[in-house]
Amino acid sequence: MKFEADIIMFLQAGMNDFWLYFFRVITLFGSWLGFVIALIIVFYKKKSLSYAFAGTYAVGVLVNKVLKHVIIRPRPYVAYEAILDLGGSTGYSMPSGHACSSAIIAVMVAYMAIKYGKTKATKICVPIIMTLYVALICFSRLILGQHYLTDVIAGTIEGVIFAIVGILIYNFILKKKGNKSTNGKSTKN
Repeated sequence: MKFEADIIMFLQAGMNDFWLYFFRVITLFGSWLGFVIALIIVFYKKKSLSYAFAGTYAVGVLVNKVLKHVIIRPRPYVAYEAILDLGGSTGYSMPSGHACSSAIIAVMVAYMAIKYGKTKATKICVPIIMTLYVALICFSRLILGQHYLTDVIAGTIEGVIFAIVGILIYNFILKKKGNKSTNGKSTKN
């Protein structure tokens, strides 16, 4: 869609070396680097959740790659000569893998903070920070010419859905383990 290309061209018109470097660094945290950092934090805080997080992330990334090959949308810099390739990504554009990844990371970390955080500040601030993190990743993908607006929206929605499903499965397993422990204790008494 032309209006999406216009958005990217507008953003790139205001680009200077500082912002280019800044967004190239930011975009790194929307892929495996952000995942590894978040996984270490989650593993340290709640080991059982880290397994659910890793599984959710792996499935989300895999499905994202499959969707890209089903949708087959070219990247903006391929479709429009005026859009610069400032990020060096290859492959297809829709849905954004960085948006999907960052959304999974953000929702899982925010969930951990809300459920297991010890202070009210943690339970409020971490979800806000995670929301800003996703917004920055998505913005970086636009400004670097790697994705259209609808790509990052679709990727974010995909990531949120995967994270919610991962959390539901995690809670289901915890509940089942809790019931087995309770059932086991009641039969011993």
